[in-house]
Amino acid sequence: MFTVIAGTILLALVHALIPNHWLPLVAVARAEGWKAREVTGITFIAALAHVLGTVALGYVLGMIGKELQEEYGRVIYVVASVLLIVFGLVYYTVNLPHHHHASEKDVHGYKRSRGRWIAIFVLMMFLSPCLEVESLFLSAGAYGMGFVTLLSVIYAIVSITGIMLLVTLGHRGVKLLSAHFIEHNEKKITGIVLMLVGVLTFFVH
Repeated sequence: MFTVIAGTILLALVHALIPNHWLPLVAVARAEGWKAREVTGITFIAALAHVLGTVALGYVLGMIGKELQEEYGRVIYVVASVLLIVFGLVYYTVNLPHHHHASEKDVHGYKRSRGRWIAIFVLMMFLSPCLEVESLFLSAGAYGMGFVTLLSVIYAIVSITGIMLLVTLGHRGVKLLSAHFIEHNEKKITGIVLMLVGVLTFFVH
């Protein structure tokens, strides 16, 4: 149980650092000349949309995990561990193409109202849930929906706080060098975390 929580926190932190979660917001905020208070509010709304999209799918998978646990008993813990290890291997070995991010120069080419930008960010973030975290929700379902809810709250707090912090720092001009490393090694980091959680869950649940 605690390994799933730790894995969720780690993945939430890793994904908050990925540039496509915060760099477009920084670029638009600078190009549009938004004030710090506006940036904070819009970032919170966008981050919340991202969390809701992830948690909504996570609840469905959590319910599936709960049903499997009721049907197959303790066998589901072994299955969940194996699945986490398999997902981890897949993420570690498969290198998906990187996203191209908006820059301030690009943003100047298509000025929009603040309302339209909010709609764009909310839709973009809601429709791009962190799929890597979903396998942990499936495992969490074996412990009951109360644990799935706890996992959702933890994921929400870590993700929203992380994204808001990165956007705030980026808007102030702080150079976030670690983001480049995360962008190019995100899949491997995710794979390692999932495999570790899978192995630990197999021995401790």
